[in-house]
Amino acid sequence: MKKLFKLLILNLFSIFLILSCSKDEVASVGSSSRDVKYEITGNYSGKFLIVATTNNDMAEVIEVSKLPWQLEFKAKASITSLTALARGENGKKGETASLKTYVGGNEVMSGTGTALDLGIISMNNALYILK
Repeated sequence: MKKLFKLLILNLFSIFLILSCSKDEVASVGSSSRDVKYEITGNYSGKFLIVATTNNDMAEVIEVSKLPWQLEFKAKASITSLTALARGENGKKGETASLKTYVGGNEVMSGTGTALDLGIISMNNALYILK
């Protein structure tokens, strides 16, 4: 059941990403660095499911139970773009979190969110093209 839930979330995030990214939201700062870091900070007390581009050549679902959280890697040549989405549940109304993507030590994308009445929070970073 848990795997089915993860697959459902992954599919929903993927659809959301495709529908929410316009051409204007695709970013690139011209950095030739392949050093990537995703980071979530804030006071959100719930758990997150994160869908992010990793070195597996695809989006990966990552469970996070405590903030702050980060994932760092050197993107291999086959990785041409980055994206990250996070959905939290079981938090408290009004709690906040920020999802940031760094390339070469520079913040290239960020998204923030505030938990709603049911303690759910969502954040997404638009598509970033690696050079």
